[in-house]
Amino acid sequence: MPIRHSEAIVLRTYRVGEADKVVVFLTREHGKIQGLAKGARRPRSRFGGSLEIGTELDLTFFEKESRELVSVDRCDIIRSGFPSSGDPFLACTLAYFADLVDSFAPEREPNVKLYRLLRACANSLIGGGEPTRVTPYFEAWVLRLGGFYPTAESCSTCGETLDRQGAHYVIEEQRLRCARCAQKTKTAKTAADGLSLAPATLRYLKQIWQRPPDELPAPETTSVLAELSPLHRKLIAQQLDKELPSLQVLDDLIRLEKKP
Repeated sequence: MPIRHSEAIVLRTYRVGEADKVVVFLTREHGKIQGLAKGARRPRSRFGGSLEIGTELDLTFFEKESRELVSVDRCDIIRSGFPSSGDPFLACTLAYFADLVDSFAPEREPNVKLYRLLRACANSLIGGGEPTRVTPYFEAWVLRLGGFYPTAESCSTCGETLDRQGAHYVIEEQRLRCARCAQKTKTAKTAADGLSLAPATLRYLKQIWQRPPDELPAPETTSVLAELSPLHRKLIAQQLDKELPSLQVLDDLIRLEKKP
């Protein structure tokens, strides 16, 4: 039974038996894995608070070919996700990020870019980053790394640069058209299934592709984030064919905070 080490981030935990936990990790070297942490629910567990969602660890585990679950041996904390638990909004946002990664990442397929993305965005949140700005950044990159994001800079019909006059994304066709071509080919179905993106939104997306989350400037207008949110939600729902429970909780919390 070989022993392995890897940097890892906790995505999810499940209770097993009277004292154990199954933990889902995103690891740098081995991708997403599931491990059994024996005794993790005992008051004096050696794991302590290391298995909180969003915590980054130096993980030591054993694995056997005939077993799906690895055996978790040590979890030495690199960066704790615990500080965010005092703020419900931050905790729910971090849980949503972990839920997205758990839903999109296949088992045992290393993806260093996805690991770095989750680490950078979790660090940004815990360090005081604005969740309403970090969230569309994270969603955009998770979708792009999975190959599900429309990243073309020119119209698929006429070749016009999109950020000059805006664009229309037709969900069913999975492509971007400039506003002029979208208007020419507009039908009741494409209008219902598509979403319009203003030039400012397309310019902001360029910033997302070029900068880390902590260096992302404020959007030109409040409508930028208002346009990105429904686009990302449709793309995510299209790929997962479901709505994530953590997103529902986050949306409910946002609505409560907006009430006078």
